[in-house]
Formats: sequence, C-alpha cells, structure tokens
Amino acid sequence: MTRVYAVASGKGGVGKTTTVATLGAVLARAGHETVVVDVDLGMGNLAGVLGIDVDTGATLNDVLAGTADVATAVREGPVGLSVLPASDDLDDFGKADPEGLPAVLEALDADVVLLDTSAGLSHDSVEPLRVADEVVLVSTAERGAIGDTAKTHEVATRFGTPVTGVVVTRTGAETDAASVGDRLGVAVLGSIPDDPAVAAAAADGEPLVTAAPSSPATAAYRRLAVALTGDDSITVTTDEPTSPTDPEGVVVVDAEAVAGDDEGSADWEEVTGETGTVTLDESDESDEDVATAGDESDESDDSDDADERTGFLRWLLG
Repeated sequence: MTRVYAVASGKGGVGKTTTVATLGAVLARAGHETVVVDVDLGMGNLAGVLGIDVDTGATLNDVLAGTADVATAVREGPVGLSVLPASDDLDDFGKADPEGLPAVLEALDADVVLLDTSAGLSHDSVEPLRVADEVVLVSTAERGAIGDTAKTHEVATRFGTPVTGVVVTRTGAETDAASVGDRLGVAVLGSIPDDPAVAAAAADGEPLVTAAPSSPATAAYRRLAVALTGDDSITVTTDEPTSPTDPEGVVVVDAEAVAGDDEGSADWEEVTGETGTVTLDESDESDEDVATAGDESDESDDSDDADERTGFLRWLLG
C-alpha cells in the first residue's frame, strides 16, 4: 500500500526540499519504491536539486492542466528514485489545477510518495496537507520558523491529517532540537546538522547520499528514514563518530517507530544497529498549545503579513 507524506514547513529556506530529495534517495537505495513529487507548482526546485531538466518533457503542471498523463511526467532519477517534477514556467503555473492532485497520487505505483510542498499558506500549499496520509513538518530552531510551522501544523490538524513529527534542520552544538518538538506538540523525527555538504550537493544537482555519503547530514537523514519507516536495515555510515544523541544529549524519534519501555526509552540498537539509548517524545500537548506556539513567532515579522495569513486561515478553515 502506498503511503503519502506531505513534507511541509511554514517558511521557505528551512531545508524542506533537501529533506524530500535526500530522504527519498535513502529510501530508494534501501529498496523502497519511492516517488518524490514537487507540488510547488509556481516555484518548484526539487528537479534542480536532483539534476533533472524540466525544460524538456512533461511535468506535474502539465498533468494537472490535462495535457499529459502521470506515467509520461514521472522521470527516472538517481539511485532508483522516481521524480515527478513541477514546471518552472509561470504560464504552466496558471494552467495547473491543484484539485487534480488526488487523482495524480492514485496513479502513482510506489511504496512511499513524498510531497515537496510550497511554503506559506495558499490553496496550492494546503491541498497537499489535505490529501496526504501523514504530514512531516520541517523547521529550523529559529523562533519565527517554529511559529510559522505551528500554523502549518494547525492547518493539517483541521483537515484531520495526522502530523507524524518534525525534522529539525541546521542544528548545531547549541541547538535544543527537543524543545522544537515540545513547542509544536509533536515528536522530533530527526535532527539534521548544519553541514556544508548539503549546499554543495544541491549546487551540483546531486543527491546528498551520493555526493557526500559519509557526511554527518547524510547519516542524520538515514536515521530519519529509519524513524519514519521503521526499516532498521538502513545503515548509518559516516566518517564522523556517530552518536544516538543530538548536541543536547537526546535524539527524539516517532514513538510508533520503535518499542519503548514505560519510561519512554527504547533500545537504540533496534533503531539503527548502534548501541546506546534513544528517548522518545510522546508529547500530549493540546491543540491550544500548538496555537500558542504559533503566536510566539518572531516579533520582527511584518504585522500586515501576519494579519493576512490569519485572515486566510479563518477563510479557509472557518
């Protein structure tokens, strides 16, 4: 059975597309039939990260405009990964009808489908949250990013789509990844270190797993794949010493991915094949707590933009 994950964030530039591309490549290489879909119909760049030329061949925009079928638009990507790219042409953006997305997903033959959503809140960006089986949030630990991600969490919740957890990106020695999950009221699926190999791979149009297979970020994405799917055959390899802990001493993963004891603790070896202990986040914060997190966004954000986003939510969900 195909499982569809919408990978979403409140802000752009937090590593959402990198997460889709790298996670997809890890899963494909591990033998999972995986399709990554760029559902950012106006400003998609997933194809570029994976070295795919969208100037030739059909795209998701063409499928949603009724001028191409899904099989024609899906491209063969690196490491066995299938890619359904979006067009970078503004004319194609205007012709695409996002309401056709459910039919597109029905036509995909895969174990896992990862949707690279657009940032912000609009009809195009929220439709994937509605049609996915699960939502995976991506955020940095910055206050503004967490606040906007909380709004995305709230939209998914209003649609009734389960939010599996959050991937905290660009982490460093001072980053408290667990606190990001606490503020959002979800499990932390992975903590991705701020690694120069990520930008270098994207610039070369090559997946991180092949461009820098031994980098700390690659190892972190492999751990994320294990946490998300429960497939402990995915091995973590890196030239750097790997630890089951983040800089604060804790890696938090989806509580359903592994079996823990009553203290919320599980054998790390069951998850990655390494020794150590992983702490599970089984947060039971209420929807009100999530909404409060959204109110704590960066005070420097433009108040007019905040009012516009709030008005859109009221119109959309009201």
